[in-house]
Amino acid sequence: MLKILKKKIIDRVRFLNGLANIIASEKIQSEALLLETIKSHLNLTTIFPQGFAVFRPEGVGVFAEHPTIIGRNEFSFAESEWFIKAKNSQTVIIGTPNISKVNGKLLMPIAKAIRNENGEVIGVLASPVFLDDPGLMDYVYDENHRQQGDILVISREKGIFIGSSNRAYLLKPTPASGENKFHDAVMNGFNGYDESIINGNQVMLTAAADVDFPDWFVVVRTPIEDAYEDLYEQLYSTIVNGLLVSLIALITITLTLYLFFRPLRKAASSVKEMVENTHPLTQIKIYKDDEIGDLIAGFNLLIEMVNERNLNLKKANIVLESLSQTDGLTGAANRRYFDETLQHAWRVQTRHQQPLTLLLIDIDYFKKYNDTYGHTAGDDCLKNVTKAIQGVINRPTDFFARYGGEEFVILLQGDLKEGSLVAEKARLAVSDLQIDHTGSTCKYLTISLGVTSVIPQLHQDPVDLIKQADQALYQSKANGRNRYELYENIKH
Repeated sequence: MLKILKKKIIDRVRFLNGLANIIASEKIQSEALLLETIKSHLNLTTIFPQGFAVFRPEGVGVFAEHPTIIGRNEFSFAESEWFIKAKNSQTVIIGTPNISKVNGKLLMPIAKAIRNENGEVIGVLASPVFLDDPGLMDYVYDENHRQQGDILVISREKGIFIGSSNRAYLLKPTPASGENKFHDAVMNGFNGYDESIINGNQVMLTAAADVDFPDWFVVVRTPIEDAYEDLYEQLYSTIVNGLLVSLIALITITLTLYLFFRPLRKAASSVKEMVENTHPLTQIKIYKDDEIGDLIAGFNLLIEMVNERNLNLKKANIVLESLSQTDGLTGAANRRYFDETLQHAWRVQTRHQQPLTLLLIDIDYFKKYNDTYGHTAGDDCLKNVTKAIQGVINRPTDFFARYGGEEFVILLQGDLKEGSLVAEKARLAVSDLQIDHTGSTCKYLTISLGVTSVIPQLHQDPVDLIKQADQALYQSKANGRNRYELYENIKH
């Protein structure tokens, strides 16, 4: 858990640092260019759902932000601890978790100052990372954990609770020195576990370990009976297995007579083959209706139960794999499955030197649609658009997925001509739905598409294909929407 948490934080720090360096190289020449830089980078990751903002160096107002957060321009961050810390640092800083001024949620600010050639601060790039967001520490804040115990995340430097399945602890100071010996030891660098008593009589097993970056440590408390439950089960299993082995040994010694030796040897040989995985789990033939026959019949019953369990497990894994690859709202493939499919298709087309075509699709004025008709209608709209686009994809090798929000992708193992035909079919399919949209210039729902095609080379990266399609999509929107544009026509 600690390694995963540390990696998630480091991933966010590295990504924000890279974006800050790019913005610094562009010198914030125009707010429009800055906004496009932010948007294009957000399309490459899912770990910043709250997006980014570039604050003015005086702490009031922003040069650019995406997505727009209502109220952010109305607050001054000049005196905020994280803003001051970022301006005084040459690296990415992680601010003290606090309650957001804008929406009241618990957040951890990550920021870096953007400087010019003279080292002067010309802006501050920041992102509010909500600590209870899925993908970071949502399991820590899950109050369901309180049924088994507590998970606490503590800042050693600030001496406060920054994460807890019991929200009463959040941002509260940790126990004063002397109140809790185990806590005092952990604050001084101790990593380990000990037993403690809470609420007067409940014995808890408490363990603590450092995250290392930032200066956090995690404390897990669980009732002693739950903590040792696995140990008790293992002990019980050892005793049962020992008794079973003893019973088999006793039966083996007893059945050394010639009349019982041959069937017992065959049964033992079959069991050995199955244990060593040289033979599948199959029922053993029963030669006689006697004690050995009864033993083999019991073993066959166990085999039947194991096979049934394995079959159910296999079915469950198939269902889970399907769910992990499917978008829950539209039923289309999800972003994760698309990323895997793109990587595989890229390798195949690189090996065979055949073209790979990508269509990036965006529903026009979808935010206005949601604002006008409501999110329920917006969900229905996404489902209808999905069904319409899927209707124009015919080949088994064609792949369609929801890329995120109102964006979709189509991956074709074909050239630009085929991509253009599919793009026009998809555009017409959505247009023919005639879904009312008063916020659109067409008065009904439309889509815009960006199309690109390459023959992949070893020195290229699949991300380049996405970037090209995104540029073509941007040009399609700039040219009036309800159309598609080819990257081939705009790259020069």
